[in-house]
Amino acid sequence: AIEVNVIPILKDNVVVGAQAIIRDITETKRLQELECSAQRLETAGQISGQVAHDFNNLLAPLIGYPDMIRDELPSNHPVLEYVNDMEKSAHQIAEINQQLLTLGRRGHYNLEPVNLNEVVMAAVRELEPLPVSLSFETHLSQDLMNTMAGRAQLHRVLANLISNARDAMNDSGRIVIETENFYVDKISLAYGQIPTGEYVKLTVTDTGHGISDDIAQKIFDPFFTTKTSDKKRGSGLGLSVVDAVVKDHEGYIDMHTVEGKGTSFYLYFPITRETTDDLGPECVIGGTETVLVVDDDSVQREVSVKILKRLGYRVNAVDCGEKAIRFLSENEQDILLLDMIMPDGIDGTETYRRAVEISPTQKALILSGFAESERVQMALKIGAGAFIRKPLTRKTLADAVRKELDREVKVPVH
Repeated sequence: AIEVNVIPILKDNVVVGAQAIIRDITETKRLQELECSAQRLETAGQISGQVAHDFNNLLAPLIGYPDMIRDELPSNHPVLEYVNDMEKSAHQIAEINQQLLTLGRRGHYNLEPVNLNEVVMAAVRELEPLPVSLSFETHLSQDLMNTMAGRAQLHRVLANLISNARDAMNDSGRIVIETENFYVDKISLAYGQIPTGEYVKLTVTDTGHGISDDIAQKIFDPFFTTKTSDKKRGSGLGLSVVDAVVKDHEGYIDMHTVEGKGTSFYLYFPITRETTDDLGPECVIGGTETVLVVDDDSVQREVSVKILKRLGYRVNAVDCGEKAIRFLSENEQDILLLDMIMPDGIDGTETYRRAVEISPTQKALILSGFAESERVQMALKIGAGAFIRKPLTRKTLADAVRKELDREVKVPVH
């Protein structure tokens, strides 16, 4: 792109010529487009984040109750088929909801050392059986370093990239996924620069129709989609979520495309030298201790209470932090389940701070549909055991409560 400024040359108030100043503004326009894209992402993220928060509470019974229904029915009951379908749909809604939270940079990631090869193989297994017209190749580094990440979020990134690749080829062509350890000295990308350092590089390449220049700068915009047919309409969340997850993991993304030949996406994640620990599957374990549920949302509160009671716990519930403190002043509880955000009163962190004044060894879990904020960090610093994300499954809640109750706590010395 060029910018031309023409200045007339006058002689005796008569135009006798012109002077033209020509500037190459290609880089300026690219930076302006990136800035506009970031502003659009921030605006869409703010809106989608609030919508997702409300959805999380409404999803609570759809996610939490199916296990309880299955417990009540014989294994061959015909209703179980409907329950399973409802649960599957609820998890799909929760997945879309998580994408909205990710888009708003408000998702909660449990960071752990992750090997990208494992994520790739899990994503590819989910695609089977493949149509005969579609082939997959994987070239995975055998000595690949780990990266600190949310495993589910990396899986979401890869699933979105594979889905886009399949759509670009109409399920006819070849997809190649590669991983490698990559040292960055100095690289300038189409979408920014990567600082010097060690990275794990993930490459996803397809042999599709490529991406035209007129939309290449828009592909990471929220809700932008080229899938407009009635057969398969896109949400426009896929690549914007990929971009948000990569940034949340302090990673970088680049793309190369040739119309008519295909597209490659390159993702760079910082390495970690921490190792993975395979703990294997765990059983759902309950207990008989006392639990106080503090949540201003009646649906979420009821679901938590029912799950905990089914696990054997003795459960009480209140709808605000102030009531929780009054209850704790007269009734000792083994553990608190605290909603983080309660708009009409004190939040989960302040509730826990006051609870610790009553009982210095009080155990608690912080619950929220949003990301781990400064207020959550403060609660954890005070002594709360963990932060868990809505919507809750029975196993998630059971594991978190049992782990916190079994954690040894020393009495503070003043």
